[in-house]
Amino acid sequence: MNNKQKFSINDIVSTAMLIALVILSTFIKIPFGGAMVHLGSAAIFLSGILFGGKKAAIAGSVGSFLFDLLIGQGAYTLWSLMIKGLAGFTVGTVAWSGGKKGKVMSRNVIACLAGAVVTLIGYEIAWAVVGGSIQFAIANIPASLLTSSLGMLVAIPMYKPLRIALVKSRLIQN
Repeated sequence: MNNKQKFSINDIVSTAMLIALVILSTFIKIPFGGAMVHLGSAAIFLSGILFGGKKAAIAGSVGSFLFDLLIGQGAYTLWSLMIKGLAGFTVGTVAWSGGKKGKVMSRNVIACLAGAVVTLIGYEIAWAVVGGSIQFAIANIPASLLTSSLGMLVAIPMYKPLRIALVKSRLIQN
C-alpha cells in the first residue's frame, strides 16, 4: 500500500487479520498481581514492524477497542482506541522510516521502545482519569512496562521468520 493507493482487498483482509490477532493476543494473559499483562502489545509491535504504521494503527486501535468491549471494560474503550492506535502507528512509522520497511533490527527495537513509551504515557493518563487518582495510575506502571517488555521479547525474534513466510506467501513485498 502506498500513499497514492487506496486500500486493496489484500490490505483489507490483512488488516482484519491483524485486528483479530490483536484481540486474540490480548486474551493471552500472564498473572501479575491485579494488573493485566498480556501479549496484545506483541501483536501490535509485530503489525507495525511487518506492515507499517497505517495498518498497525488500525489493528491496534480497533483490536484493543473491541477487546475492551468484549471483556466489559467500557470505560477504557476510547482510551485504548487512541492509545493503542497511536502506539501501532508509532512502531510502524519508526520501523518503516527511511524506506527500510522494518528490515533493520536496531530500528525495530527503537520502534518498539517508542511504542512502549506512547502506551505508558497514554495509559498513565487513562488510569488517572478512569481510576480517579494518580496513585492508581502509578501503581499500574510496572504492569505496563512488563506488557511492553514482553511484547518486545516476543515481537523482535518473531519478526524475521514471519517476514520470510509473509514474503514467500506474497502477503508482503520484500
